[in-house]
Amino acid sequence: MITDQSILEHIRRGDKEGLDLLFRRYYKPLVLYANAFVNDMHTAEDVVQEVFIKFWNDKLFEKLYNNSLSTYLFTLVKNASLNHINKKDVLSDTAGFSHLEIAEEEARRIAEEGILKVKQAVGELPEKTRKVVECIMIQNMKYKEAAEELEVSVNTVKTLLKNGMSKLKEVLKDHQDLFHLFFL
Repeated sequence: MITDQSILEHIRRGDKEGLDLLFRRYYKPLVLYANAFVNDMHTAEDVVQEVFIKFWNDKLFEKLYNNSLSTYLFTLVKNASLNHINKKDVLSDTAGFSHLEIAEEEARRIAEEGILKVKQAVGELPEKTRKVVECIMIQNMKYKEAAEELEVSVNTVKTLLKNGMSKLKEVLKDHQDLFHLFFL
């Protein structure tokens, strides 16, 4: 598994693969986190994309220690989300910092619950199906790579993935936003 340290090393070398790794690891959790603030999935996606652009263009990664990437990204997304809220005048001037602290705690809780629901849904899949879903949808492997890793045929990978996605869609039917965010 790729570590935050190796992601930062790629990025610091100016290697755009590092941005791809960063995106694959943090995009979905950050969108869930932002959505808990802005309460709109499309706006949350925009906020996170803006954070990634700022992170790259302003070379914010140069300020980081290897173990602070996650905390830094979540802080950037929180601040960008709150800035978006303030621009829309959703929070009045009298709301105060305690309201912002409650919003932050609620946002983190909602993001963690969403991630937990997806992990539980994936964990309930049969073992081979779960492994295929993890390889293809989480690790972004190609069918052939997953087949080699799991020592099965490419057709088996495709079939198990199709079955797994159908089951996940059913299990997460009340949480279509999570299904679409994580699996489409």
